[in-house]
Amino acid sequence: MVIMELETGTLAIIALAWARRLHMEDSALASVAMGGDTPLRINHIDEESSTVTFLRFGAGSVLCGPDWLLRAAAETSDEELAAEAVLLGLLRDHGDVSARGLGESLLYHADQPPEIAESTTTLVSDEVSTAVELEELCPRDDLAGVRLSHQDKSFTLISEEGQAPLAGAGYSVWEGLIADLAVLTAPSLRRHGLGTYIAAVAADDALSEGFVAQFSADVNHKGAQRLADALGLVLSGSLTRASLGGE
Repeated sequence: MVIMELETGTLAIIALAWARRLHMEDSALASVAMGGDTPLRINHIDEESSTVTFLRFGAGSVLCGPDWLLRAAAETSDEELAAEAVLLGLLRDHGDVSARGLGESLLYHADQPPEIAESTTTLVSDEVSTAVELEELCPRDDLAGVRLSHQDKSFTLISEEGQAPLAGAGYSVWEGLIADLAVLTAPSLRRHGLGTYIAAVAADDALSEGFVAQFSADVNHKGAQRLADALGLVLSGSLTRASLGGE
């Protein structure tokens, strides 16, 4: 997987943040971020975590998990291993019959602020209580991966007249380097660009604070992928995770 459009320094920051998230040495993913044309896979043995992680980024990938899994996956290509079904198949074929998938996502990043058109009919609130109001309008399944009111910083788009929450976005800060974005739109107002607008506000704030913006979109969620494209985010990798032993 080759990354275009991101600055070299940005790639280094992303590699550092992910290395720390995966409990690796700070320089562990530098070769993946800055590597050449030959794909590189780094195997990181982690016997303590109950989660297996396969990250594709830059010129290669990193697989984190128990030693037996790393050996079992040696002949499996990155393209194949990025598929949640393949990762689960490896786990179950080698005895972990209760393993379960935790998702397969595309990763996007940005080091340049998005364009934000001014709105004359809406306002932006950074009050947590407003984010909570928006969450109360949404199905429980929508909230699990977003946790808008629990983000380090959140912004909610509200109507100028009725002060009703329309959409929200926020971010959590990873390792003091990356702002991981989350977006939520009221169910009755989706497909109107409101999520994109408030996500741009959150991304702009994150970048102005000196963070690299990151957004993950489920491989089957075309709406989230369209939002990333609309924001001008760069597709830079993928993330596939599974839980060992069904935990």
